[in-house]
Amino acid sequence: MKNKKNYSRIVILLILSILLIVPSQSAYAKTVNFNDYSLNQNSATTKVGQALNPSLGLGTNQTEYISNNKSYDWYIDQGYTGEYSDNNCGPSCTTMALKWINSNFTGTAEDARETYLENGNWWTTYDITNYFDLYSAKYNTINLNENSLKKSLQQGNIAILCIDTTYLPYNANSEQRVGRFYDYKGGHFIVIKGYRIVDGKTYFESYDSNNWGMYYKNGEEKGKDRYYLASDLMKAGNANWNYAIIVHSK
Repeated sequence: MKNKKNYSRIVILLILSILLIVPSQSAYAKTVNFNDYSLNQNSATTKVGQALNPSLGLGTNQTEYISNNKSYDWYIDQGYTGEYSDNNCGPSCTTMALKWINSNFTGTAEDARETYLENGNWWTTYDITNYFDLYSAKYNTINLNENSLKKSLQQGNIAILCIDTTYLPYNANSEQRVGRFYDYKGGHFIVIKGYRIVDGKTYFESYDSNNWGMYYKNGEEKGKDRYYLASDLMKAGNANWNYAIIVHSK
């Protein structure tokens, strides 16, 4: 009888353990609708064991996700930033970062361009940091590599990279979220705000201002939450400026 009682207790404990464990596991085992997560991450968060919709072009099995997004819209399409829109990736990225820091920031990419006109040409990284200094934004510069960038994102920061888009493969699938979605090849500033590890590959999540009114069928701007394979992004960065400007929240 003593052995039977012990056996019964063990069975009951096992059942209780299963009931407690299953809900937390199944919460992550679902197909994600891209619309559900594009603007709902308010701070650095990690999601594991999540199944992704393969139509996004990322793969299927996500094992890690960090996104330093906001509940409000802080994306800027440089195509609508005035006379120098062609060259306004720098002012656009810098203004996006200031909006990310402060939801009440009302400056525009046009304001930034007028502050450092540069004859309407490309901004330099010094223009970006000088403009940050005008608003007492907190930032630092690091050597660019995959691990250092991921670490900065894990700490709740975002980054601005100065890349050569030649090294970002063009994706002809107009509905996928991965790869370069425009023809332009050359120097370009881009905001990096998170990353996903899917099927063993790391993809960095970006706000790419080179949008020019391009939309997915669901109405979302293509430059929002665009993903670039880590190895491609590192090549693009190291080919142009092998550093990253890390922007801190308040």
